[in-house]
Amino acid sequence: MPRRIPDYPDAFSGWNAVSSFGSLVSVIATILFGYIIYDIFVNQPVSNNNPWGVASYFTSESLFIENESQSSNTLEWTLASPIPFHAFKMLPAQS
Repeated sequence: MPRRIPDYPDAFSGWNAVSSFGSLVSVIATILFGYIIYDIFVNQPVSNNNPWGVASYFTSESLFIENESQSSNTLEWTLASPIPFHAFKMLPAQS
């Protein structure tokens, strides 16, 4: 399309609507992203020491607690989250 034309020809009106809708979607997505980032920084969600140690959807919680083999209980999951500065005074023994 040539430049400096004050209005679009009728042939471009459909694509102009598609472009306007895409622009609106981009603006809404940017505002939503900004709100999510703001909410994370303001509320500071606390994670568990072991985020993998949760029961699967169809497992009862009492059965999950009895069977500890389903969760990870290695050294890195025993520390608090976030890990405190200088968590160990010496290197831990590996077994």
